Amino acid sequence: MSYLYCVARWRGGAGRGESRATVVLHFRTEHGIFAQEEKSLKAKVGDSVILPCCHALPSPESLQKYRVYWQTKTLEVVKAYSAGEPVPGSVPVDSKYMNRTKMDLQNLTLLIFPVELSDNDTYKCVVQELEKGAYKRACDMTVVLVVVADFSKPVISADVPEDACGSTEVMVNCSSHGGFPKPRVSGVLNNMSVDWETKPPGSKNSLYNVTATLQLNLTEDIFLTCTIEYDDFKVSSNYSLSKFLPIVRIHSSERRLHKHKTCKPSHSCLKVCYWLQ
Repeated sequence: MSYLYCVARWRGGAGRGESRATVVLHFRTEHGIFAQEEKSLKAKVGDSVILPCCHALPSPESLQKYRVYWQTKTLEVVKAYSAGEPVPGSVPVDSKYMNRTKMDLQNLTLLIFPVELSDNDTYKCVVQELEKGAYKRACDMTVVLVVVADFSKPVISADVPEDACGSTEVMVNCSSHGGFPKPRVSGVLNNMSVDWETKPPGSKNSLYNVTATLQLNLTEDIFLTCTIEYDDFKVSSNYSLSKFLPIVRIHSSERRLHKHKTCKPSHSCLKVCYWLQ
């Protein structure tokens, strides 16, 4: 008979935006108790990340007595050592990990650089020790790597009709690209939350591009914020539109329809019309 129980620990990361979670699974069998750890790490595309292992050696020379290999959940070998040397042919020459990974020969950690989106995976470090001429399990650890890619700063624009006058329907667009994972778009309009309408994003295995729209009835000056949220990160842009222009130097006897354009520092341009006495 066997059973297991687990203990979970959460720790904030040492770096900005980094966090780690640790789950320890304790298995009880007729042969005793052993523990298997599972850790979670986050890394950004283009950065480096070090995946921890469950065992550290007294010195690099001690690796002679061990067999160590890193693999994914689909059993793709990332790195493999036996008797202190890399296992020939263990990693195919066309592997996506070729020339991007390095294992520390003492603490057995795995360095991945640069991190790519396809590295978003579950990894396992397996350590076997040579005892009496045979390799026996020393420990193993599972590491879940969550890969994040930064979205570009949102670009906000407004489609204003050429003959806009009075109360005007305005379509505002907010777009951002090149991020991961799937984003959420939120916004604030004159200190009130607004819901953006977003198009379905692309494949979950590639970088996302997102475009959101918001239809407004422009009856007053507006100040708008568009925020792209992804994982524990977010990026925002602000935008403003003015409804009216000041009245200057118009003869009181003239009653005409004047049209003017105003361009804001945010590069938005809105045509405004009004009646003057």
